[in-house]
Amino acid sequence: MARSPEHSNLPAEPNAFVGRESDVDELAHLMRVSRVVTLCGAGGIGKTRLALRLAARIACACPDGVWLVELAETDRDAAVRSAVRARVAAALGIVGELAETIGDRRVLLVLDNCEPVVAECADLCRDLLSACPSVSVLATSCEPLRVPGETVWRVPPLSVDGVGSEAVRLFVTRAAAARPGFALTDATGPQVVELCRVLDGLPLAIELAAAMVRFLSVGQLVERLDDRLRLLRCGPRTAPARHRTLWAAVDWSYRDAGQCSGLQAGGKARAGGPSGPSVP
Repeated sequence: MARSPEHSNLPAEPNAFVGRESDVDELAHLMRVSRVVTLCGAGGIGKTRLALRLAARIACACPDGVWLVELAETDRDAAVRSAVRARVAAALGIVGELAETIGDRRVLLVLDNCEPVVAECADLCRDLLSACPSVSVLATSCEPLRVPGETVWRVPPLSVDGVGSEAVRLFVTRAAAARPGFALTDATGPQVVELCRVLDGLPLAIELAAAMVRFLSVGQLVERLDDRLRLLRCGPRTAPARHRTLWAAVDWSYRDAGQCSGLQAGGKARAGGPSGPSVP
């Protein structure tokens, strides 16, 4: 492999990682006992952020590298099978044949946003897992890869069970970044809990709502949430288009992976588990 085994291409976290402590612990255990773990869930549920956090946590167990391969923008007009493999090869700095070059190296591949090319990702995983005994795969997708030995883990929403819940902690952290000095009060605490409940604990929606405290009070946000797809439109300009608005996240889930409608954002599935009920 061309790249030094002591390096990876995981990006630095852009801000504080909030919540999901027990999820990371559980997933770290699953990665020790399963060679393929797929984080499933609808758009905006936090699959990518969770995968990157997990990959950084377990990187020490992968001395030959942890490599992120972003697949959301894979060109479907090209030869898709070769396009997916070319992205993996580029991430690892490989010029020759993937399986032959990787060999018995201990490598973790993070295949992010597999849904546009899920069949090709499944083929790639099958080939690498059979030929490379020390390769592991952490994937994110709206649907399982459905490869032998895969553990499917459905990413749940953040907990919304009071002012100390994950969802409220995330809102407060992001709101304080958007408007320095922001803090919960006796009046705003219940309002934030209600806001997070209406948003179903969806991390992207909560972050978009928190950004709005630059312009609106928490009470005003709660009053306007009946039109939340129109309201939550203040994502970072540098974010992928599908993460800039709540509507874009919903559209991505259904346009690029119709199978997402067969998954419920909340709840976890165990190894080889079937898809959950339809999203309401």
